[in-house]
Amino acid sequence: MTIDVKEILEGKVESKFFHYTETQEAMEGLSFDALPEVEGRLRRLERRKLLLTCKVKTRVLLECSRCLDIYPQELEFSYEEVYTEEPFRIIGKLTEEDFKYTIENNVVNVSSSVRENIIMNLPIKPLCKVDCKGLCPVCGKNLNKEKCNCSLEDITIKY
Repeated sequence: MTIDVKEILEGKVESKFFHYTETQEAMEGLSFDALPEVEGRLRRLERRKLLLTCKVKTRVLLECSRCLDIYPQELEFSYEEVYTEEPFRIIGKLTEEDFKYTIENNVVNVSSSVRENIIMNLPIKPLCKVDCKGLCPVCGKNLNKEKCNCSLEDITIKY
């Protein structure tokens, strides 16, 4: 979602509140059981800098790292980002990352920030449930759904 911030930058208003549901197109590479609900506020920090304070609530579809089933993962988090009209000043070569959160033509794009923060809040090892039994290492059956008659004694685990 893009938000016009001209009035904030000109000092006509102190801040701007927003609430919306993200689109699937803006969340490229992610699948959802419930699209992200986003609410937040943009306020002026300095002459040409804005602070985005954002709260996101969603259910992302993930693959369990043990049984490989797809399951919905609830996510609810808050974050802050700074937007500026000028790239961040760093010593050395500027990269595309240095222009990540910029104000262009008095507009900020909140969707890219929301997407990145969803990814950063995903679990490192997604599990459909804490006690997930995973797959049988012999026959590959999902042990959460059915039992197998495989003998685990014949398995040699090499590390």
